[in-house]
Amino acid sequence: MINSLGNRIFLFLSLNKFTIVALNSNNDFVYKKESSTNNKSNKIDFEFLDNFLNENIFKIEKELNEFVKNIFLIINNQSIFSIHLSIKNKFDNIIINSNSVHQLLLDAKSCCKKTLEDFEILHMKIDKFYVDGAYFKTLPEKKNSKNFCIEISYICLPKKILKTLEGVLSKYQISLDRTLSFNYLNSFLDDKNDNIYRTAQKILDGFNENEVHLTSGNSKKLGFFEKFFNFFN
Repeated sequence: MINSLGNRIFLFLSLNKFTIVALNSNNDFVYKKESSTNNKSNKIDFEFLDNFLNENIFKIEKELNEFVKNIFLIINNQSIFSIHLSIKNKFDNIIINSNSVHQLLLDAKSCCKKTLEDFEILHMKIDKFYVDGAYFKTLPEKKNSKNFCIEISYICLPKKILKTLEGVLSKYQISLDRTLSFNYLNSFLDDKNDNIYRTAQKILDGFNENEVHLTSGNSKKLGFFEKFFNFFN
C-alpha cells in the first residue's frame, strides 16, 4: 500500500517461509520479520500464516504509527503458471499505434476469457512485437505495416488460493492490494544492491513498460496499457 507516509507493506509467501516487510518511499526497510515452517505438504499453511500475521501486524502499526490497511503479496508457489499466445492483426497495411495494439490486446482477452475464469492474472505482458518479419522488444517507431502481431504472456494463480488468503487478512481488516509472482520479480534482479522487495517497488511503479497494469478507476491518469487492463476487472 501507499499510505500517508509513503510506506508499502509486502508479504512474501512460499511453502516454507513467510516474510513481512515495510518499505518507505526511499526503499529503506522500516520493518522486516521472517519465519520458516516445517511444512511438508504442497499447500500454504494458512494457520501458520494467521499466527505470523497476529505476531507482526501490531508491531508494524506501532512502528509506522498508523494502521495497516493494504498489503502487496509476493508469492512463490507451484500453482503459478504461464500462458503464451500470439495475436495477429486481421488487416493488412495498418498504421501501428496504440489503437492497433489495443485491438490486439482485446482479441487476446477474448481468446483467454473462458480459460482463465477461475484464475487470477498476476501479470500480463507483451513479450515481442512482430512487424513485417522483424521482432521488437518495444513498440517500434515504424508507422505502417503489412503484417503486425504481438506475443503475450499471462502469469496466473488459482483464485481459490487468493480467496483463502483474503479470508485470513480480513481478520485484521487488511485488504490484498495486488499479487506479484516471485519468479517474475526475480527475473528483473540484476543489481547486487537490489532485492525482491525493491524490485517489486519498481514493477509496481511501471518499470516494465510492456506490462499491462491493473489500476483502479480513481487513480492517477491512466496510461494506454493501464486503461486496457481495466477490462479484466
